[in-house]
Amino acid sequence: MVQATRVRQAHFEDAAAISSVLATNRDDRGLFQKSAAAVARCVGDFFVAQEGTGKIVGCAGLHRDNSLLAEIYAVAVLPECQGRGVGQQLIAACERRAAESGVRSVWLATIKPEYFRRFGFRAMPRTELPAAVLLRKLALVFEQPPTRWLGAILGRHTFMRHDVAASE
Repeated sequence: MVQATRVRQAHFEDAAAISSVLATNRDDRGLFQKSAAAVARCVGDFFVAQEGTGKIVGCAGLHRDNSLLAEIYAVAVLPECQGRGVGQQLIAACERRAAESGVRSVWLATIKPEYFRRFGFRAMPRTELPAAVLLRKLALVFEQPPTRWLGAILGRHTFMRHDVAASE
């Protein structure tokens, strides 16, 4: 039976569950992994999708780069819950928060551009991002296992952008 899910702001106590959702998707070479401690340091960025039973089945983060730009990252759903619209709910929550805080555009880096195109994301050259943002992302590459460094640095990821509607 499919459980109903609700998306909510993550709490400090969710850090281990978020890390676990990311770990269950570790075969997705484009998804950066984060330890529970690393998630805890930025838990305010995260939303979680939670089943009625209380189980965390998905996560997504929104990192504000500046007053008008934010990154959506770590969009992950437990494999057994994929295909139920959980990712879509998480992306929508990130976009709502971005719009409510005055952000005009969200961006992401992915190896699955066809998935994100469904939500209005369009490819963009990475050079459209501020240098400070690119340097932050490069530093995050080196927090990953060394086997992921080369692919991340050499451009396996498609950079995508989506304008968000201003909140009314």
